[in-house]
Amino acid sequence: MNKKSKKFIFSFLALLLVLFIIYSVLSHYNFFQNNLTIINDKIYSRSLPTNTFKSTYTSKINFNDMPVTNVNDITLNILDKKNIKNVPMLLKAQRYYIPVSFICNKLNYQVQNSDDSIILKNTEHEISLTETSYTKDDNTNSLRGNLLKKDNEYFISISDIEQLFDLIAVFDFDNKTISLLPNNIQTPEESSVAYTQKIAMIRFEDFTCGDSNFVDKNQTRVKCMVNLLYSQGIKFHVAWIPRFKAPTDNIDNDMLSNDNITNVAFIDLLDYMVNKGGEIGLHGYTHQSGNDRSAVGEELSKDVNNTEEETRSVIENGIDTASALNIPITFYESPHYRDTELQKTIISQYFQFVFEPFDNNKRNIYKTKTNNLFVPTPLGFIQDPNDNCIVDGLNTNNPDVLHSFFYHPSIEVSFINFNTDNNTLNVQYDENSPLQKMVKAIKDNGYTTVHIDELIKK
Repeated sequence: MNKKSKKFIFSFLALLLVLFIIYSVLSHYNFFQNNLTIINDKIYSRSLPTNTFKSTYTSKINFNDMPVTNVNDITLNILDKKNIKNVPMLLKAQRYYIPVSFICNKLNYQVQNSDDSIILKNTEHEISLTETSYTKDDNTNSLRGNLLKKDNEYFISISDIEQLFDLIAVFDFDNKTISLLPNNIQTPEESSVAYTQKIAMIRFEDFTCGDSNFVDKNQTRVKCMVNLLYSQGIKFHVAWIPRFKAPTDNIDNDMLSNDNITNVAFIDLLDYMVNKGGEIGLHGYTHQSGNDRSAVGEELSKDVNNTEEETRSVIENGIDTASALNIPITFYESPHYRDTELQKTIISQYFQFVFEPFDNNKRNIYKTKTNNLFVPTPLGFIQDPNDNCIVDGLNTNNPDVLHSFFYHPSIEVSFINFNTDNNTLNVQYDENSPLQKMVKAIKDNGYTTVHIDELIKK
């Protein structure tokens, strides 16, 4: 072999080595893998879907079609004004409404009506209302309950009162009382999503109006958890089970037919989550079958609702409930991740974002040929408050593993106490709670939290 041939072979091998090293480095950071989630502002992975997905399903029940009824037995406490009874009150889609003029009078706001809006003013703020939206401090957003009009009087929901006037509603189920108190919460600075190699995703799991959330104080405690996340600028998700069933206890809490203060408070809680950085998704419809309890039993699996018709019924019942209650939903999660390939395919026709692994081997996101995105939770969850597996996972910088996890809020409630003395929500929140430690790990490690529907090409 002559010198020229040897030089060529050496150069060729060196080139292969360089290419192998480059490929290995890029592969390590997922640039060429199907599971890349986070990229810089200019380079986008082929694994991120485009924002072109449209479900062909139209809900059979809509919020605008929900009936409006009168409510006569609720007492209000508004700041230092106690035991206010006989306030004109309406109920629609599990929300209580009171007159705009009434709440403005109690909070020292002036009301001005114009042709296309209502202006609310005090010495610090000006709020403009339309039937479906509000503008405050130059920020425009949707109302959660919209305005209702009866006998030439506009009514506004408790949820929207909380948001517009910086209040927090504390419900007392036994005494049928709602206290509207100052919401002393630190507002995070507005920031756009900056994609880096370090993001985290958090999801509240098995969230339903049943068991723990049948207790009024626990619903308030969840608001305290939300305030913790919001004050730290942490976006989160909520896997909502719309209908809680416990057949052996003769419980079937259908939110579309069981009108009561417990369900009103729960929808207020979902509204509160949406207003404070939460994104809601469906976690089945009842998350059970037969005599099983919701959140315990199966609902979509090879043995349960395994036909196309049954699967569509489960999905559409959940969507219809959300539509009727005006709860925005952006993702789906099958109960216990037990859906079959057929069921996954059907889910993907309704939802672009599916908050579960595409298969059991995936440690990161997976985009299908139909432009759906499957997002797993590789860091898992904790069953014991002393389990630090999520914190340990957040402290481990592995770019091949999505730092995504879920948490059951019912575990957290025992770490939160509160009272409403002196017309204030006074909270004692144990800094050693699991959620507090997770938040600290997110902040200490410099993670950016994102919503699932932000994982798209821009």
